[in-house]
Amino acid sequence: MITLEQAKKKETEAVVAYIRHKVSQGAYYSYVDSNVQMSRLDGMLCLEGELAFGVEIKWRRFNWDKLADDYGGEMQMPADKLLAGQAFAYAFGVPTLLLCLLDDCLVAQTVVASNGDKKNVTREIYELSNKTIEGGTVQRKNCYISIEGAETIPLGL
Repeated sequence: MITLEQAKKKETEAVVAYIRHKVSQGAYYSYVDSNVQMSRLDGMLCLEGELAFGVEIKWRRFNWDKLADDYGGEMQMPADKLLAGQAFAYAFGVPTLLLCLLDDCLVAQTVVASNGDKKNVTREIYELSNKTIEGGTVQRKNCYISIEGAETIPLGL
């Protein structure tokens, strides 16, 4: 089981990797953590001071090959997080980005378009999931997000 502190550290690692990569391409992003005040999303990315994305961050303890092969090229996120991304898009007109930190790379995939439409969602099912990072289980709806067309960012640049 991981602690909230470990999860926050991994979220920071994912955001730093994304911003570092974008800066290397000439795009200057900044990140604002939501602290669960503005939405159920983890935060927002701003591009040169303008709101660019709502952001949801996931951390998985496996590599790209396992994601592509064993998990069929699908990343998982709770449906309520996708719904939060849709609400964010409706309110602010910006897409929602899923950042999934793996052992060997960061995967960045759009999950909600700026108009609120779901993107790259392959299926939604009710299943037994971890209630929180601190433990427990709950029956909830999860969304599976395709890695097809996702941006993969090597770690340790």
